[in-house]
Amino acid sequence: MTRRVSFERAFKVVAGKRRLAPSALRRFFRVGYETLIYYHSLRLLARREGFNQTPFGIASYLASRKFDFDAVRREIESYADRLGGLEGLAVKYGYTPFIVHRLSEFMDEGELEEVLGSLNTRKRWLRVNTLAATVKEAVDCLVKHGLRFEASKYTDLSYKILGDVYSPVSSIECVEKGILVPQDVSSVLSVLAGRPYERSVLDACSAPGVKLQLVLSLYRDSTAVAVDYSPKRVKYVYRVLSKYGGLDRAVIINGDSTIVDYYRVFEKAIVDAPCTGSGAVYSDPTVKVRFSPAKLKSLTKIQTRLLRRALANSRSVLYITCSVLPEEGEAVVDEVLREGLAEPVRISEKFLSKAYKGFKSSDYTYRIMPNVVDGQGMYLALLDSRVFSG
Repeated sequence: MTRRVSFERAFKVVAGKRRLAPSALRRFFRVGYETLIYYHSLRLLARREGFNQTPFGIASYLASRKFDFDAVRREIESYADRLGGLEGLAVKYGYTPFIVHRLSEFMDEGELEEVLGSLNTRKRWLRVNTLAATVKEAVDCLVKHGLRFEASKYTDLSYKILGDVYSPVSSIECVEKGILVPQDVSSVLSVLAGRPYERSVLDACSAPGVKLQLVLSLYRDSTAVAVDYSPKRVKYVYRVLSKYGGLDRAVIINGDSTIVDYYRVFEKAIVDAPCTGSGAVYSDPTVKVRFSPAKLKSLTKIQTRLLRRALANSRSVLYITCSVLPEEGEAVVDEVLREGLAEPVRISEKFLSKAYKGFKSSDYTYRIMPNVVDGQGMYLALLDSRVFSG
């Protein structure tokens, strides 16, 4: 259940060891980002041009194009057009054929291309921290500092920062002050879909803690237990709640939520399960390089175990994955429904799309589609437990 190191975090570590101008940092960030976005396509082009398919071969190919990604993208699109069909889509957007073929089972080619394109498109979303400011005060802060932005169509808590998408949002003064929190809009909407969060909340896979911080900012009389498997990532939860608020109402634990038991029953649990991250490509393009069918199979077993344990400890569970693959969504929930552990609860929100067809849970669980909300792709299910003890 180890969590990956994101591209942005790795870049910060490397960049911190170099003294580079901000413009140079942004250029290097973009080169790294787009290399990962188109990694699978670049391997094909590198081989076609006589280079090997290793990272060194890809770098050599890019160097031969002077790292001009606009020109490289044109080559990718030209190659994709010659291939056509699903293979062409996989090349055009830099995905493995496995993912593209799997998604094609649940949507037509037009929607599939919209989804893949949206997942690739980098965005910078901020969420209002209502423990520190009103929505108006947060918006005024953005205006005061000359930032261009647009509001989400689905919540007045989320704002997309326009302009240079490769500039870090952490340096924005409104974020430094704790008025706004870097959080993808789909992440925010997934929490809103699971309301209410009254009295006691279990956040079973809590790191980095932004979802829990939102819960605690919306429900100021509620308390929470935050658990994460990684000792290092537990520190992230502490930092987020310390900076943005909510730490005084949370107990943070380093533990394994597939086995941990409690002396109490929680009113609601959030299981934001570790997953392939196939719906969070723009946030961390390393997911494209890390993906494999074997890893997917391993993660689905962990996800099912996490959900079973949460249902035993809570009256209600919000199950979330930032994945566009049914193996990590509909199939996991189908398993606990077959076992008689839960009853799905219908949710009525404009931003929710129906789950993929062909599953027992299809009519009662949901997806947040990236091309609809302009954020990550997510699956979510609200489940009433039939097996909690207490």
